[in-house]
Amino acid sequence: MRYRWFVDEEKQTDEYGVPVSRAEYDEALHPQKTPVYQPKEMLAIAVVAFILVYEWFVGDSAHVMFMCVSFLTFELRPLARLCLGKNGRAVSNALTGFSIAMFVGTLFWTFL
Repeated sequence: MRYRWFVDEEKQTDEYGVPVSRAEYDEALHPQKTPVYQPKEMLAIAVVAFILVYEWFVGDSAHVMFMCVSFLTFELRPLARLCLGKNGRAVSNALTGFSIAMFVGTLFWTFL
């Protein structure tokens, strides 16, 4: 619902004199927060973590375990970027490279 009332008269227009609705003004003050992971990504992480735990205790396939670890390492990127501040981007790039190298190495190990 878009409403057009203002408490202060000077807030009715932007810096160029274009009329602004109250909803647009409020949206600019309070930007929407995006979640770190989408629900589908959380489901994929949970499934891969379950497969990793299952292979750890029951299975004997190290190939599958390394695939799971490479995927979970790849999914740590948003957390590294969020938690580590200005160093988060460098750590995120390092995690990306490590997980891709681990995935490719696991593929070679599996098929050789």
